[in-house]
Amino acid sequence: MRTQHLPLTATPEQATQVRATAATADLGHGEYQPLRVGTNVVYVNHHDCLIARVSPTHETVESINAWLHNVKALVADRAPVFSPLTEALELADGLVVTYWALGQPHENIALQDMASLVAQWHQVPPPPSLELWTPGHQDNRRKRMIAAAQEAQVPSALMDFLLTEMHEARHSLDALYEQLPQTHPIVPVHGDLYPGNIVSYKGKNLLIDCDFMCRGAPEADLAQLISHYDRTTDEDSRDFVAAYGLPVNTEFLRRATRLRELDHGLWLAAMWNVRPEAAGELKLRVANWHDFSVRWTTL
Repeated sequence: MRTQHLPLTATPEQATQVRATAATADLGHGEYQPLRVGTNVVYVNHHDCLIARVSPTHETVESINAWLHNVKALVADRAPVFSPLTEALELADGLVVTYWALGQPHENIALQDMASLVAQWHQVPPPPSLELWTPGHQDNRRKRMIAAAQEAQVPSALMDFLLTEMHEARHSLDALYEQLPQTHPIVPVHGDLYPGNIVSYKGKNLLIDCDFMCRGAPEADLAQLISHYDRTTDEDSRDFVAAYGLPVNTEFLRRATRLRELDHGLWLAAMWNVRPEAAGELKLRVANWHDFSVRWTTL
């Protein structure tokens, strides 16, 4: 299992270490610039067309290589996901880095193409070593996000709303999950599936950033996409489900989507003092939670 964690910090010293480690691995000598900070610190090297992802402090070479083993198994089965260029490597400061080819962002991917890509992903057999998704799959991460939000002194009215809604959403999804038949599909679950995690590489659309990968019901993946189309675009999520074409339990998807939206709300709360735009986005969402005409911003 690859544990989830809260963000790190990008520093010039770390970028230098990433560059030196890449050179040692014969990946080139180009400079690395911070690209984004999230579960990992992500650097980009435009000269050598590389991405470097520095993992959270609690991750080890062994735990990341176990995760990479599953990624490679999926690639071998023709899953539309990026393959790493190296095994996990240790930086001078003890953190762990992985290197990947640089693809082109494809956030404007057409709905039909997105549906086709996800259907392809869900038709690949998941490695049995992947953890099984349940409604409580992210409970440990939720606890860390709540603790971070409390430390950041997020207004109590916002946290009370999120936690009350979360409790109800978990209870509702748990009840339905227990009733799913044993024949319900088990697929690879990306865990953070939205157009921002799609890139174009050598003429193909591929998934990236599968840090939360597990195996389970396809609705666990589809929930974030439905939220994306319903909350941030004018495209109809019903069109996506129709284009996806594989069996979907619509009530299970509805409840899973509600929980996924609340998970992202907790993430925004955890980012309150880390990313300046997170506070405003969380306030907007909570104030307009039941108004689907108000567009959310994907951070």
